[in-house]
Amino acid sequence: MKSGSKNISHWSIFIKIFCLFVSCITYSDSDKSSTLGDMSPNFIIIYIDDMGFSDFGPFSDKTIKTPNLDKLASEGQIWTNFYSAASVCSPSRAALLTGKLPISTGLYGDKIGVFFPSSKRGISHELQTLPELLKAAGYNTGLFGKWHLGDNKKYYPTEHGFNEWVGIPYSNDMDWQVNSITSSNIFLPLEDSGDKWSIVSKVLRARIFDPKVADWQVPLLSSYKKTNGDTKTVIVEKPINQHLSVKTFTEHSIRFIQKSSNDKSKFFMILAHSMPHVPLFTSDNFSNKSEKGIYGDVIEEIDWSVGQVISALDSLNLSENTYLIFTSDNGPWLTYESHAGNSDPLRGGKGTSFEGGMRALTLFTGPDVYNGEVSGLGVQTDLFNTILDLAKLETRKDLKNSFNLAATIKKNDASPRDFVPFYVGSELRAFRLRDHKIHFVTQGAFGAPPKRKIHSPPVLINLIKNQEEDFRKNIENDELLESLLQRVNEFNNSIIRKSSIFDVQYE
Repeated sequence: MKSGSKNISHWSIFIKIFCLFVSCITYSDSDKSSTLGDMSPNFIIIYIDDMGFSDFGPFSDKTIKTPNLDKLASEGQIWTNFYSAASVCSPSRAALLTGKLPISTGLYGDKIGVFFPSSKRGISHELQTLPELLKAAGYNTGLFGKWHLGDNKKYYPTEHGFNEWVGIPYSNDMDWQVNSITSSNIFLPLEDSGDKWSIVSKVLRARIFDPKVADWQVPLLSSYKKTNGDTKTVIVEKPINQHLSVKTFTEHSIRFIQKSSNDKSKFFMILAHSMPHVPLFTSDNFSNKSEKGIYGDVIEEIDWSVGQVISALDSLNLSENTYLIFTSDNGPWLTYESHAGNSDPLRGGKGTSFEGGMRALTLFTGPDVYNGEVSGLGVQTDLFNTILDLAKLETRKDLKNSFNLAATIKKNDASPRDFVPFYVGSELRAFRLRDHKIHFVTQGAFGAPPKRKIHSPPVLINLIKNQEEDFRKNIENDELLESLLQRVNEFNNSIIRKSSIFDVQYE
């Protein structure tokens, strides 16, 4: 786990040179930046990849030390019923940026669950993203870390509203090769992908548990908008030294915050860590530190990253005017055991429609945030209209699945959302209405149990009394079930469906 340590000094020199270079960039939207008297708030979303519901906070076993997240939770607002819009990463990220469910954008897959390297497709330019709206309102916009919404240059973050991006184009376990099979051709042709996965799966699993940087040729890219509106993109490093990825993304985030402050620009930033998605790497300072082994080491380094961001805001006197949101794109990848997070007391994890697959413990801090725990419902699509409202901008009335949570965040009003749909691909497998949830289809993820089962009638449970989703405690209440099914029908009738982009990403 020490293979990256020799490169730290060289990397530090590069960071300093790169930061000096970027500090000279004048973004094409800088003329719109805020003035000294503009008190519009800043926004930071710290977006974690595959973090468990109980890796920190009130349900944690406390063996992972997260003092900075604990401080945020005690001083801010913690949501215990907040959900991603999907149980895998590309659809979740698309939903957060567009305020739309994946089924309505085509950014989902029934055959290929996420974008893979060398894809010909990406997030559509017809979709208006949150950073595009904020950029038009004078915000400096930046993304640091994982993208995963198209690795063709025309789909990069800098073509979808971000002034700057330093990060990786897809997951940190991609860009691999096993004999002649690669992460770029494993679905070519699609009908042979099952046989190919059976060949490579054991090799890739072994690499996960004994990770080496060279096993994954994931590039670190730098992309920014020039003053004439053109985009400049360069490969900084290939493969990225994953021992330093948390540190790298954090340093670029802090540089961006400092530059925005120096320019007196309001800013919107996403710090999208590529971990604890496997393979797991840490820098030397966090290796072999946690009681929870390598997974705990990674979470503790992410917590350090959160602390660095908070310290930067404090030193620049920006804390009182910056909203910080901490959440995860989906639940933990449980098939990797000691390299996976904890979803207890929830059932399931990544790739499932059980609570552990999509419920993400979520924090809000910032101006006038009501301190305490919120049990109301929220979904990451809601961040779109919520942030627009907090920025004092007009919300998008056409986004029917982006509820404005600002009044809950600031005044502790009841959440306006009372339902959560649970999609896997295009299939609506479950639906929550207030305290109750019905399961239409249950299936484990990535070949793990339970086997696929269609439930007729649907299984009805009370999540307050049965948050572990033990089907032996199901409710037999025809009237209540009928009421929920009526809401499901109303929801289905309100949805605009688009065909999958992921399934045809190589066409």
